Amino acid sequence: MDYKNIDMNYKTMTFQSEKLKEHFHIGYEIILVTQGESVFKINDALCHFEKYSIVFINNLEKHEMQTLKLPYSRYMAIIDADFFDNIIKDPVLLSIFKIRPKGFKNGFKLKKEHVDSIEEIFYQLSLIHSKKQEFWQIEFNALLSKLIVLIYRNYKEHFPIQNIDKAEKRIFDIQSFIDENFKKELSLESLSAQFYLNRYYLAHLFKEVTGFTVKQYILLKRIAFSKNELYFTDKSITEIAFDSGFNSQSNFIRIFQKKEGITPLQFRMYYRKNYLG
Repeated sequence: MDYKNIDMNYKTMTFQSEKLKEHFHIGYEIILVTQGESVFKINDALCHFEKYSIVFINNLEKHEMQTLKLPYSRYMAIIDADFFDNIIKDPVLLSIFKIRPKGFKNGFKLKKEHVDSIEEIFYQLSLIHSKKQEFWQIEFNALLSKLIVLIYRNYKEHFPIQNIDKAEKRIFDIQSFIDENFKKELSLESLSAQFYLNRYYLAHLFKEVTGFTVKQYILLKRIAFSKNELYFTDKSITEIAFDSGFNSQSNFIRIFQKKEGITPLQFRMYYRKNYLG
């Protein structure tokens, strides 16, 4: 099975019982609420979103949703994290997905003067995705970039980073290095040597800028990758353990169950039964 770089849909919910249980996505998720109200549980935080709220959820955040006011309509775009990072590239713009400092809010309500233009972009993105004409991904990426820039210019206070200094740039470089090498043996000590930074200074600054400890971030990247493998491939649990950067199957199962509340095999069976196809 191939991983999808881009998925998008528009949906209206009309029954109070409709909700999304805790789930995962292979990429970054952008939601535009066009009607109704909902409450999201993102990790352990409850977030209330009303009509014309826009929501940003990364691929490391577990989340579930319950409708509060019906009918509830929303656009949802899911873009593979590595794919998106390569499109946008700029760490300031990427910070809306990659950085989670204390007090970060996953969404906010749009100002009235921006509603029509942003809703039109979501409509066009949905149209491009549904038709999939020649070179549609290039067209989609260009419009997606325009959306992110538009949101930043008018709502930069909601981005964790607005101006990047030298120290923050080093942390972004380290975060990108982890993104590319999390399958390898990594540690605070090896990263401090790689980037010529004192380990205690690196640990403090990484936590302050990203909202994660170095160890947490490496583990979350490995767990997120393993979920993709469990869902999309037929590889054995042992293969996935080593492919995801864990040093043994038993260690992988133990950490996965501690983080997710179920074993890797239970995760595979549950999500394939309830979501695949």
